[in-house]
Amino acid sequence: MLIFMNNASGTPLEFHKFTTQKEAEDFVYASYLRAATHQDYAAKDAGKRHPELTRSLLRQKSITPCVVVTGSKGKGSVANMISRILQTNYTVGLMTSPHITDFRERFRVNDTMISETDFCRLMAQIQPEILDIASDLPDSVCISPMGIQADLALTYFSEKHTDFNVFECGKGAKYDDVNNIRHDYAVINRIFLEHTRELGDTLTAIAEDKSHVITGEQKCVYFAEQEQEVLNVLVRRAEMLQVPYKFYGRDFQAENIRYTCSGMLFDVVIGDNIYPDLQIPLLGEHQAKNCALALALCVGVMADLCRESNAPDIFSDTMCNQIRRQLSAIHHPGRMEILSSDPFILVDACIHSASCENVKEVLRHLGISNCTVIVGIPEDKDYAGVVRSMKDVAARIILTRSGNPHYHFSPKQQESLAEEGIGTIWADSVKQALTLTGSCPDPIVILGTTSVISEVERIFRQYRVKFLSVE
Repeated sequence: MLIFMNNASGTPLEFHKFTTQKEAEDFVYASYLRAATHQDYAAKDAGKRHPELTRSLLRQKSITPCVVVTGSKGKGSVANMISRILQTNYTVGLMTSPHITDFRERFRVNDTMISETDFCRLMAQIQPEILDIASDLPDSVCISPMGIQADLALTYFSEKHTDFNVFECGKGAKYDDVNNIRHDYAVINRIFLEHTRELGDTLTAIAEDKSHVITGEQKCVYFAEQEQEVLNVLVRRAEMLQVPYKFYGRDFQAENIRYTCSGMLFDVVIGDNIYPDLQIPLLGEHQAKNCALALALCVGVMADLCRESNAPDIFSDTMCNQIRRQLSAIHHPGRMEILSSDPFILVDACIHSASCENVKEVLRHLGISNCTVIVGIPEDKDYAGVVRSMKDVAARIILTRSGNPHYHFSPKQQESLAEEGIGTIWADSVKQALTLTGSCPDPIVILGTTSVISEVERIFRQYRVKFLSVE
């Protein structure tokens, strides 16, 4: 049965029971896509995002203690690490974005993805409350997809009786619906010049936006290693709201960082305590630092929860071994991931030049040079900065586009780089870009949006050893 509801402009909004995952996914973006045609693409988030629409709904559903994670890079890695560590003693809900191959990757409980049946059922369950909000909105105003996802996540986690929940923000915090969730803790990872169109074109402007993850309700907030001007902004807001804070380099840090054949090996020092010889199957010194940030938060959370129950000593040998086991099982596709060692293929969801330093650091430690570099980054992102950064390790650079219609790619990107004297090859699809690599034995590095990385992952899973002979 179909029931039609009208918004203020008379545009019909359809309510029905979802029978496929695709229908449920489409509902997440329906309001956003309708509004996008009435908005200035270049406008700041302050002018086109309306988190106030979902604030009452999300706060009402916020029951279980949780942390909200923001930052410019590494949010997903840190969120996954937090979830893994806390699973040593608790049932943990995790919402991250974006996904790599399946939308349902965004919703997990103890690292198990929501089933398609539950996803469709719960999306249908929350649909009336979303449509109720949308019913009075003009076409130019939308309910954010992040708000709808947060609603679904809270509903799902409540059903699963989670002990603690982890939520990753989208781009910022001030205008991100995820920040509406009542959160006892907050984490702010490294802040770079990223999403400048939406958040601001200076580090301090971006830091100001993301600092709003500190709402005044937190027991403690945790800051990654930051530029001093960024740290000043974050500390100022925490102190203004009288929220305790801890930051990398003073209260916790990763030490004795080493590369191994299977990832990173390091110690984490938290105050006067040490967690020695932690190993993660992720590459780069930044991932060791991400882990220190995640573990510092978890130690604080577990200390608080220990005061409320008879939980084990968080610094005991038993707990340390449990944490080691959990961290060693982390899998975070598309983040400094080696798809193949022969031929060497590395992928990373890197869209700005600052992140390239992490990529190049990994390549140096692995002894990899003269790469074929595939770059799939939209026109409004730092594609030129990425190419400039990577050209000294690249034998050739291939520019490409994803099939995602919401991103803007163009051969004009190639023309713009040519004006700087940087020669590139244009491929009209990810598949074509991969085909072009088949004639050359060079190591392959693929950088781009998650939509590009997702297409690479799908093709690799399909072809495996035939990966370089895709037609």
